[in-house]
Amino acid sequence: MTQSASDYGQTFRDAYSLLHGGRPEEFGTAAERAPGEPLDAYLARSRAEAVGAMRKRLLAERPPAPLEEPNRLLLALLANAARVDAALAEQVRAYQCGQFHESVGHSERLQALVTESARLDRELLASLAGLDPRLREEIGIAGVGED
Repeated sequence: MTQSASDYGQTFRDAYSLLHGGRPEEFGTAAERAPGEPLDAYLARSRAEAVGAMRKRLLAERPPAPLEEPNRLLLALLANAARVDAALAEQVRAYQCGQFHESVGHSERLQALVTESARLDRELLASLAGLDPRLREEIGIAGVGED
């Protein structure tokens, strides 16, 4: 069933916030740190779980028709965020193991993924800016697209 724009807006804002610095605990998805779990492993795991849970949440909700393209782009950003996180973890692991050539390869992959995320984010913002201002207000992003 298609949601109203105002109902969908909270999920949309939560997902966008998570991608841009929101903490998993803000969305009720933070996992507990396991005994003996290194901090870097905990941070990577909890971020992956939060991104995955948010992606599932977006997939479970059907946005109003005018928001289908922004929703698609937001889902693509979440999927890419998971790839970025994995590439960063691989790069750090290789570096810590003294596999510097492999670390550089992961770093180059990471750079390409970050570039793709920036492109997707610009496309999402342009898509949002093209929405009717009343719809942007209804989903809680009224300032997007205004100069």
